[in-house]
Amino acid sequence: MEKAKEKDGFRIAAVVLAAAIVLVCAGGVFLLVRSQETQGASARTEGKTETLKAIEPGEGETKVVKSISVSASGSSKEAASKKPKEDADKEDKNKEDKNEEDKNKDYILPASNTKLLTSSDIAGLSLKELNYAKNEIYARHGRKFDSNELRTYFESKSWYEGKYSAADFDTNYSARILSETERKNAEFLKNAEYAMSGGGYQLDQ
Repeated sequence: MEKAKEKDGFRIAAVVLAAAIVLVCAGGVFLLVRSQETQGASARTEGKTETLKAIEPGEGETKVVKSISVSASGSSKEAASKKPKEDADKEDKNKEDKNEEDKNKDYILPASNTKLLTSSDIAGLSLKELNYAKNEIYARHGRKFDSNELRTYFESKSWYEGKYSAADFDTNYSARILSETERKNAEFLKNAEYAMSGGGYQLDQ
């Protein structure tokens, strides 16, 4: 009877031991598989998720404001999504700068309507260019020209739009439309033109 109990005890112990071994093995396999899956996912994403923290003003406590996924290159997904827009904005700005540059090339003195001219601004200009630059101030505001030479010249400019006859502009619009800066610049250019040649530039020659 005692031997039967002893055999039953050994049998139970063996079963428990076998079950324990099976559980340990199963646990090891599970951990191994889990580790490989984690490594595989890491290799595929090549990135990690970081939690950014910020201090709430006046409280001295750390508050989680946002979590973002950071790629292996160190740039966030949020930054990556903004990049196409930033590139588009930069391209638009470059186009605007290029258009402005091309437009300025269409003027002899691009800033004659916004800043007072000095001798350095007109250094190197010919007698003809001084005359054209003076009339350029009027042409900006739509003055038409009786001179064929000036009419042909300004009508070749993309920015020019003739609105007022020469007489109408000089009588009714010149004093009202031209700014003080433009009036002073026109006088300055006229004086420079006549200083270079007593009679000024002769049109339609």
